[in-house]
Amino acid sequence: MKFIATVTLNPAFDLHYEMESLALRRENYVQSIRCDAGGKGVNISRALTVHGVPNTAFVVIGEENGASFAAALRRDGIDCVPFDAPGRIRENITLHPANDSETRISLDTFRVPPELLTDVEAALSARCRPGDLLAFAGRNPRGPEKADVLGMLGRLIAAGVRTAVDSNSFTPEDLRSIRPWFIKPNEQEIGSFLGAPVRNPAEAARAASALVRQGVAEQVMISLGGDGAVWSDGTRRLALAVPRLQAPVSTIGAGDSTIAGFLAAAAQDLPVPDMLRQAVAFGTAACLTPGTQPPRPEDVSAILPQVRVSEIPD
Repeated sequence: MKFIATVTLNPAFDLHYEMESLALRRENYVQSIRCDAGGKGVNISRALTVHGVPNTAFVVIGEENGASFAAALRRDGIDCVPFDAPGRIRENITLHPANDSETRISLDTFRVPPELLTDVEAALSARCRPGDLLAFAGRNPRGPEKADVLGMLGRLIAAGVRTAVDSNSFTPEDLRSIRPWFIKPNEQEIGSFLGAPVRNPAEAARAASALVRQGVAEQVMISLGGDGAVWSDGTRRLALAVPRLQAPVSTIGAGDSTIAGFLAAAAQDLPVPDMLRQAVAFGTAACLTPGTQPPRPEDVSAILPQVRVSEIPD
């Protein structure tokens, strides 16, 4: 099995507040609170770990509250390579009113010393070999220049590390400069990429194929929520239909779980349709767990046989 690494430069404590209702400009009462050590790369590692897939999380950790963050990672059994930085890990707050959709407040306060990127790259280069898998996920933190982060990723890609990038810090032009192995924008992100929304799976498939032909990535999967996903490598276009969930709990982190499922399958060199089926089964199952909790193996096993893959003609 191929080695899998995840990179989180901008971690967060994910705080989830359950409440009966949310009223703006009023006092609101919370029934329960959940706190997880998160960040998109950490979420991917957690999902892989729950499913018994070996991986290592490379995480920049703020010194002020890093001890509790590291303790939470150990509690969840995540193999972690930490990089200490000054300051405090940020907090993401998600409000879950019983009578309405989730509301998320994401703090943008963490700063990483630019020189720390050199240490992160050195550690990744020492551990990753050609053909190994790397997920770089989450927004770039304050501190490093975007060009420096792209340079690090570009050198790893040039060394043969198959790199999945899931970050809204990068434009299609940025990604074209490094051409990652895999990207997975959602409906909102692909609309931002294109400057116009995609209205149905056929339009999304054409967009995915176009991004590959433009050199933005080797493979593009666009997740479409309850409508499944589409995928293209520039020559083939596939649609993935998922079962409708009767009682979804939370969509937060579903995209991270989708990438985890894709990486887990890729590490075993499964055929592309099986990789995609596992990816969307992970993502769909993640909607059945609270907060950013990973999908349960039993839910993935129940959903996987119901995922349908079909060719989309030109």
